[in-house]
Amino acid sequence: MTRGFGSDTNPRDGDRVKIEVDLEGGVVMEARVNAVGCEVSTKASSALARLARGRARSEALGISASDLTAQIGPVDEEHERCVLAAIGALRAAIVDAHVKAIA
Repeated sequence: MTRGFGSDTNPRDGDRVKIEVDLEGGVVMEARVNAVGCEVSTKASSALARLARGRARSEALGISASDLTAQIGPVDEEHERCVLAAIGALRAAIVDAHVKAIA
C-alpha cells in the first residue's frame, strides 16, 4: 500500500483542502479529508472522499465537478471554485501516491 498526500486552496474564499489517499494495486482503498472553508468546500470534499474509495486510480482522477454536484446538489458559479479545490487536492494525492509507488 502506498500513501499519498495532496492539498489545494481557494484563496478567494479561504478554502483549504488536504486529502490523504491509500493506493493498493492502483485502487484507492481509503481517502481521508481535512477541509476548512465554506460549506460547499467541506461538503464537496467529504463527497469526493466517498466517491474516490474503491475506484481505480484513473477513474478517481476522472471525477469531475459535475460528479460532485450530483452528490451534494447544485452549486452556483460563484462556488464552483470551492468544488475544484477539493478535486485538485485529490488529484495531487493520487499523483503523489503513484510516484511513490513507482520510485
